[in-house]
Order: sequence, then structure tokens, then C-alpha cells
Amino acid sequence: MKILIIDDSEEFRSLAKLYLTKQLKGADVIEYEVEKLGKPDHAFNWSDYDVLLLDYNLGGGENGFVWLNEFSRKPGFPPTIILTAEGDEYIAVKAIKLGAADYLNKVDISPKRLAEVILNATEYTPSKIAELEKEKIHAEGLVQQMHDKDNKPPSHDISAAYRFVRLIGQGAMSKVYLAERESDQLSMVLKVLEITPSTDDISVFRFIQEAEMIAGLNSPFVVKVYDYGLTNNYAFIAVEFFSRGDLKQRMELNLSPDIVLSYLTHIAYGLDAIHKIGIVHRDLKPANIMFRGDDSLALADFGISKRLNVTADLTTLGQVLGTPHYMSPEQGEGKRVDERADIYSAGVLLYELLMKEKPYTASTPAALIYQHIYANIPELPKNLSMFQEIIDKTLAKRPEDRYQSAAELIQKLESLENEVG
Repeated sequence: MKILIIDDSEEFRSLAKLYLTKQLKGADVIEYEVEKLGKPDHAFNWSDYDVLLLDYNLGGGENGFVWLNEFSRKPGFPPTIILTAEGDEYIAVKAIKLGAADYLNKVDISPKRLAEVILNATEYTPSKIAELEKEKIHAEGLVQQMHDKDNKPPSHDISAAYRFVRLIGQGAMSKVYLAERESDQLSMVLKVLEITPSTDDISVFRFIQEAEMIAGLNSPFVVKVYDYGLTNNYAFIAVEFFSRGDLKQRMELNLSPDIVLSYLTHIAYGLDAIHKIGIVHRDLKPANIMFRGDDSLALADFGISKRLNVTADLTTLGQVLGTPHYMSPEQGEGKRVDERADIYSAGVLLYELLMKEKPYTASTPAALIYQHIYANIPELPKNLSMFQEIIDKTLAKRPEDRYQSAAELIQKLESLENEVG
């Protein structure tokens, strides 16, 4: 694989080359010295490269977007990843609009993350682009139905249409698109569940429940829901766009104890906000904690959440939902859960952030749940001993032995600020 790096920083080029040669065996990484070579001429052979890493700000007044726009029409132009030292959502959206395969903030780069993005970019072929364009047209057709009175529930007035930019993700039941709201050009993420004869009612209700539960919540630590709706043919949720990825990616970096403390405190504030309106998340994990361009974080993906005051769940008693690595003992046993299950998951996150490994591991989900229920709570090394009390209390086997609220956890976390800082 031949990778071209166009960046005005010699230090960054060298670092990226080091990362890639270690992570991708046989990779040939070529550094383009912008400061010496300037802008490539029209005879430059772009087809020699499999992937292009292109900096947004190339120094000397040169703009990577201008280069991408000018050269991307050239035959054999490689899939491009836009690099930036800025966390602006505008830059991320603009990169995708101009046809970039991906966008990466330099602050978030780790060897594993960079290699992963490079490998994904190699799949961004002309046939893949055509496939994404078909998805975009299909999605736009669904949105057009929002204006069809026969398909629109009389209780729901959808006043804004959306312009789809690109498919950015796909789950078992739904597709996720980057889109713009036509009324104000606000970039957001549209999550769409197409309803077919084989779609079961529980899936639809759980999908729309995600939006209903948090639409009225105004907390900086919880994802913003801008709009949602349900027709005869599909359900959709419009939420804010996060340009700096999730906590799972961030965990690949070397996070100091004070940063870990800050993250956990903000996660606890998010839990406090949802618990106060009667919601328990039930699937708190790194992939569901997102970062904005200003580096603030928010809880997201409430697909299996439930209201605390609702006795009838969408699942039968005894059915296990969630992610086993972060699941409380009572949740693993299929018992009813409350906000203290989220407190337990926060404790798992804290341990993993501090130790770069999970507190419990096993070869099967059932064996992992057994560990949560019966295994001893792990001990931290001496240099992290100030967190041991929080680990012991959040990971207590019995809910009554844990912190009884997120507010109580916040108070303990904030009491450590001077000690950790």
C-alpha cells in the first residue's frame, strides 16, 4: 500500500510515517514537503497512491480543501483523509461534502486509529461511492414522504426537510446519515429505521422511544435531539453531529489521571441529568460517549434505555440487554434495574480508563456476566490508589452498596480534584 502525506509540519509527517510503518506491514509512506515543493502541478501523478492524508491548513495561505476540490477530479485520485488540528464540526462536514473518505483530528491520532482510518479509506472506491450515492437518493426519498399527509401521523408536524450528505454508519436495524437541515443549514446526524413487513413493533417503539425520552432534555452532557418522527414507512431521529469521535477511540491515547477524572465527572453529570427525568441508560460504554469539536462530551445512543417509573418494559423480564463488559450484576441476571446499574457501568469505565484494560474478562458473555456477579473487585496500583474507594463503591455487587445517585458520585469525584491535579 502506498500512502501520500501532504502536511506542512515535518514533525507530524514523521510521526504519521512512524505510526503507519509499525501498524501496516509493507506500507510505503511518502512525505510531500509542502514547505519546499508548494502546490502540486497538474502533471502530478495522483494514481501512484492508494490513500492521501491531506492537511486542512497547509501553511502559507494554502488550503487543503482548495487542493481537494481542484485535484479530486483527476483520474486515479486516491481516497483522501482530511487532517486538521482544529476540532470544528464545520471542517468535518465540509471534508465529507467535498468527497473525502474521512476526517481526522490530529489531537485524536493514535497508531491504531490512524491505521484503521487508512484501511477504511482504501474501501472508498468508485463503486463504493456509487453505492453511497444510491443510499443518499433512497434516504432523500424517505424524507420526501415526511410531507405526505397520508404517511404523517396527525399529531406530528414535521416542518423541516433535510439534505443528505452521505451514509456514515449502519446498524442491524437502522442507517445513519450526515445531513443538513434545509431551514438553517445546521449539520446533524439522521438515524433512519425503514419499516418493512418484517420489522417488528418492538424495534420501532424502542427506536422512537430513544428520541422521546431525551428530546426535552437540555444538558450539555447529553446528546441533543433536534427532531424525530414516525410514518407508515419509516421512523427517524435527528441529533447533533459529533466531529471528534467517541470515548472508545479516545481510550487509545495516553490519558492522564486528571483527564480521566474530568471525563468521569462529566459522564456522571450526564447520568444525573437523565436520571432526574426518570431514565436509566442501561448501555453506558465508550462507544456511546461522544466528543464535540470543543472537546466536551455527551452521552448518546439511548436505544435500550427505559423510564424508571414504567413497570412494563419493552422486553420480557429475564431477557438481558446491554454490553456484557459494562453490565451490572443485576442487569446480567435479567433483573429489573435502576440508576444504580448506570453507576456500576461508570465504575467499569473508570477502571478501564485508568488501567487500559477492563476489570473483568472471559471467553463467553455468560462467563463474563458470572465474573461481574461473583469475582472480586480488582485493586488499582499504588499510584492510582486515590481512586480505589470509587472503584470499590461503583463496582459493588449489590446496588444498595453503591453510590445511590449520580449526584453522590459527582460529589466524590469532585472531592478528588486537588489530590489528582
